[in-house]
Formats: sequence, structure tokens, C-alpha cells
Amino acid sequence: MDIGKSFRFVFEDKKWIEKVLIGGILMLVPILGSILMMGYVVELVRNVRKHEIEPLPEWDKWGEKITDGIKLLVILLVWSLPLLLLEIILLIPMSIMDSSDTGNTIAAFLSLCFGCFTLIYVIVLMLANPSIVIKFAETGDISAGFKFGEILDYTKEHLSQIVVALIVGLLAYALAGIIGSLLCVIGLVFTFFWANTVQYHMIAQIGLAPEPSERPLETLSQAEPAEELPETSQSNE
Repeated sequence: MDIGKSFRFVFEDKKWIEKVLIGGILMLVPILGSILMMGYVVELVRNVRKHEIEPLPEWDKWGEKITDGIKLLVILLVWSLPLLLLEIILLIPMSIMDSSDTGNTIAAFLSLCFGCFTLIYVIVLMLANPSIVIKFAETGDISAGFKFGEILDYTKEHLSQIVVALIVGLLAYALAGIIGSLLCVIGLVFTFFWANTVQYHMIAQIGLAPEPSERPLETLSQAEPAEELPETSQSNE
């Protein structure tokens, strides 16, 4: 994985200033801005995995970005449903319990169990998120995000790369926070947009095969010696 490329690829784009300005402004727009950003990073992942020279997407085809953003949002919401359902199930018995010592003990036990499950599931979801985005970006089909077994297998297969991508993303956001704060705070929206592209550029590199021109040449096996032709006997005249 090329970490340096993820940090600098935005600035290698000929129209990076325009794209960052638009992206930063859209991050201020409630709901619609978030959906557009999700569609934007899906296109970014596609471009990286296609080995585009300048993978930072244009701000065009708004309808497609909104569609992809909504699809990805639905996929992530479905993956988050177990937490919501468990919370509802937990609240029902807790709401009818009395305030006795026994009731408080049971409530504390249930809260502890819920907290442990939540922590474990959040970690799993965080690790699976890159695989979800990759699988959806590759096909554009919403059903790709619900192939739970395939996504979890892909996550386990590329776990080390996923951890690196997440750590790099956190570092990018930390750096963006420092720089954005120095730019009169309003700069945060633009530096956070940049950090977002860094994170998803790293995600796009997970399990990515190198470009054909970058693949090492296979060692040519020694050519087998040609079979000797049978000697032709010359007749003595």
C-alpha cells in the first residue's frame, strides 16, 4: 500500500483547488451533503481500483452520486440494525422493572452485556466497513453490500491492510484538524474533505492488484534445446 500516494494524490490533480472547495462547501450542507460525499468517495474508490491517473472524481453526474450515496447509506444502516434491535429488546424489560435491589442488579447486568456486545460489534463493523465500500463500489449493486459472509471473509483475508488504512485515516483526520484550526477554523471543512479522500484512497488500495506495467516480469524459463534433426545419409555414387 502506498501511504504517501494517499496523502498527496489530491494535490496532483490539475483541478484540485476547485474540487476541494466544492467538497468542503458540500460538507456544510445537512443530509444531502453527506449523501453526495458518500457517492463521491464510492466513485473515488472505483477510480483508484481502475488505476486512473487522476482518481479524484469530478463534481459532475450529481444524480449518480446521490444514488450511490443513498445505496451505501442503506447498506450501512442495515449492518447497524443489530445494535438498534438489541437496544430496543433491552429497553423493554428494563422499562417494566421495579426499582428494587434485584431489579437494579438485573438492569446493571443487562446494561453490561449490551455494552460488551456493542463494543465488539462496533469493532467488527469498523473493520468490515472498508470491505463493504469496496464490494459495493466494484459492482454498484446494493445487493453486494449484503453478502455478509463474503464481506467478512474478505475482511479477514485483508485484515492487516484494513488496520493500516484505518490508522492512516485517523492520522489524516488528526492532521486535518490541526491545519484546519490554524486556518481560522473555517478551514476545517476543507481539510476534513482532504482527510476523507486520504482515508478512502487507502481503503481503495486494500487487496488491489498492481498495474500491469508494475507487475514484476516472470522469470523466463530456459528454452529447451531444439531437437536435433536426423542426419540424412548421402548415397555414394
